[in-house]
Amino acid sequence: MRTFVASPREGVVMLGARAGGARTEVSRCIAASLQCQTSCEEGMARLKAQGLPADAEAVRLLRQCAELCELNVRALQKESRLSRRTASLCFELGSQVARAAWLEAEDPASNTLARDALHLARACRPLVFAA
Repeated sequence: MRTFVASPREGVVMLGARAGGARTEVSRCIAASLQCQTSCEEGMARLKAQGLPADAEAVRLLRQCAELCELNVRALQKESRLSRRTASLCFELGSQVARAAWLEAEDPASNTLARDALHLARACRPLVFAA
């Protein structure tokens, strides 16, 4: 497993990857995290408006996703040593949310949530599996 490599001119190189590629991958993961967070929050609001209680499994899944997306953005922006872990969790949870939303796709909002969650998983994947 690679670790962070400090370079005075480049700053911190995330996940042991090359500086230019890492910045692009980090930016993509951040953008996807922000979009997925918004979609998960909207999904939670929709489910609650439909009468699901806050402790319903679907609502809890979306809450976890929104909170993890927020944490992932913070970790990536701060170049935290934990950013690889948060990206890994986003990859896993994004895949899970995408699958759940796709299976429940009864309306365009569910399709949007599935798309955004899948995009999150795909955008964070390179950070998880960086050499």
